[in-house]
Amino acid sequence: MMILVFPSPTGTPIASAVSQAVAGDIVLVHDGTYPEPAVTISVSNVKVIAKNEGKAVREGFNGVTSAFLVSAASGVEINGFVIQNYTANGIDVVPGSNHRIIGNTINNTLGIGIVLDIGSGNVVWRNNVQNAGGASGIYVGSDSSWVVQNVVYNNTGPGIHLVGANSAVIGNVVSENNSYGILSTGTNHFIYGNTVTLNTFTGVIVPSNNTVLLRNLVEETTGNGIRIAGVNGYLGGNDVDNNTETGINISSNFNSLEFNEMEFNQNYGLTISGNENTAFGNRFTGNQPTQMSITGLDNNLF
Repeated sequence: MMILVFPSPTGTPIASAVSQAVAGDIVLVHDGTYPEPAVTISVSNVKVIAKNEGKAVREGFNGVTSAFLVSAASGVEINGFVIQNYTANGIDVVPGSNHRIIGNTINNTLGIGIVLDIGSGNVVWRNNVQNAGGASGIYVGSDSSWVVQNVVYNNTGPGIHLVGANSAVIGNVVSENNSYGILSTGTNHFIYGNTVTLNTFTGVIVPSNNTVLLRNLVEETTGNGIRIAGVNGYLGGNDVDNNTETGINISSNFNSLEFNEMEFNQNYGLTISGNENTAFGNRFTGNQPTQMSITGLDNNLF
């Protein structure tokens, strides 16, 4: 069933519609501003969708905690909203799996823009998250989740923070965050095809193990472009340019670096202080003071 929602200056039309919904229902929210308190979605397989993407506005007026709280076990979708001016997180997904957060614009939250807590199989796709004042722009505590084609801009903490295991971060633009661009503290992550620019500290930092970074553009960071501190990482085909410190910094063991390009970084293109790493087919241009600094033991470079 489809439940239609229209704005009300005094009521709680989205929350009222959601409270009536059963599994399989769509709550279709028409254009307008919705200043009601946080909407809790506790029934699985309910979709809350803006009829026209970007035209239904959840407005917190800096006095409401969050726009949406998802507590259902699985299958909730939140799609197409503008979410702005909240005192906590924009969208807060507590333990649950296979939820979908799609096409939302989240601006000016005192907490995190999008939180995926414990669970698995969640998707965050085509969202724009900016000016989040909390621990990160997008926080992924769940396992086996997908963070795809989001724009994550000008947040106080890391743009994207991966805490769970076995997740993928693909095709995102992560720019001008006042911390790391992408922070991976969980294991077995796949980070592919992201554009990570103008962040503070480090573009992509991986203190965890078994992470794969392929074909990312990481440039103009105040700090290292990519920093690997976990073991058994694989870096292939990344373009790491114009960072104020090292292009790629490896401080751990048993990592592989193949066909990466490091250009015009200010504290070496590549530094390896860990042991038994392998690097081949990489290209270097104009890094200062020299292209590489290798201080670890038994590293294989060719």
